[in-house]
Amino acid sequence: MPSRPVKALLSVEPGVDPVEVRDALPSDENFTVVAVASSAEETLSWLRDGIVDLLLVACAGYSDRALLLLDSVHRQHPDLNVMVLGQGSPNGFLTRAFEAGADDIVMLPATPEQIRFEIHKLLARKRKSEQPSLGEGARLVCVLGPKGGTGKTLTSTNVAVALAQRGHSVALIDLDLQFGDVALCLGLPPERTVYDLAQSPGALDWDKLQAFLPQHSSGVRTLIAPRRPDQASAVGAELLREVYAIMRANFEWVLVDTPPGFTAEVITSIDSSTDIVMVGMLDSLSLKNTKLGLETLELMKYDPDDIYLVLNRAHSRVGISQSDVEAVLGRAPDILIPSDREIPRTVNEGIPIVIARPQSEPAEAFSRLAELLAGPTAEAATEPALAAAAPEPKRRRFGRKA
Repeated sequence: MPSRPVKALLSVEPGVDPVEVRDALPSDENFTVVAVASSAEETLSWLRDGIVDLLLVACAGYSDRALLLLDSVHRQHPDLNVMVLGQGSPNGFLTRAFEAGADDIVMLPATPEQIRFEIHKLLARKRKSEQPSLGEGARLVCVLGPKGGTGKTLTSTNVAVALAQRGHSVALIDLDLQFGDVALCLGLPPERTVYDLAQSPGALDWDKLQAFLPQHSSGVRTLIAPRRPDQASAVGAELLREVYAIMRANFEWVLVDTPPGFTAEVITSIDSSTDIVMVGMLDSLSLKNTKLGLETLELMKYDPDDIYLVLNRAHSRVGISQSDVEAVLGRAPDILIPSDREIPRTVNEGIPIVIARPQSEPAEAFSRLAELLAGPTAEAATEPALAAAAPEPKRRRFGRKA
């Protein structure tokens, strides 16, 4: 059940080269320009007779014609996604365009990858705003790490088990669709995967989904990544949105282990989430990518108070101090995961360290992250807080841009 391609109508204002605009747009099977209109009348006529997901309005600088078109589209098609592609100096046009009904604005020149990112972000954000509230108890945690090998899967599996040990109902989704290792880390055979779910006939509901969620001994239910990388393309954003909605209606916690980078599926997951766990490591490359990841979340208007920063292998002696980390990232980590020779062994055995060695420093750190997410249990609230492997939660967040 791959997500269908995005269908766009391109409206080109006078003074804009349509060929130049088309060259800037994504060119793949997931994005299609169904028609190009050269006037407001032609655009409105096409919208009356055709169905598209997105209207792209290309204009040069300040354009009263574009503003009138945006206003007409907003009144006649209030649910249509509208993005403005601007060229030249806007001269106050941006504010007016938003007021007239534009959902997003991209200034040209821009690469097809940049425009693709903005389109996916817009569609995911719009769909999220249209979804009904699922209640305060339905939490979806997206575990991110822009650089590979930082310990996202280690964090996802151990925090999922730690939450289950606290009595919560937990689901864990392996979104690393090409090289996911959640099943390996939990010792689960990949008998039925998300690829099998995508290929299964019929509508998706809770009864059907349960058959694809093997249960770990801790109680965690898991949606496993495809067995082969070539099966990844069968899983799209539309399927994920359905899965997330059903899971959040049937579990207290849904954790999503993501691949490196901000793919369309990762953006969909971020826009569906209530919390973000950003995982980095104590090396310059990882810190650089972690900073870029935090900045990207800020551009996506994600609430900084819902982002938890985890530093893996935090006690390594690599010439980078805690003050260096704070200077680079602009905030202190919430959780420090120390290196431990038992971690590779537990991964190889398929037993999370919170089960295999619950008194170890890494296990206590993962349990502390679960506590930060869920709040202390009644029993823990009467005891001193765990101090090993973790700093006090300063919760000092980076601010949004004005």
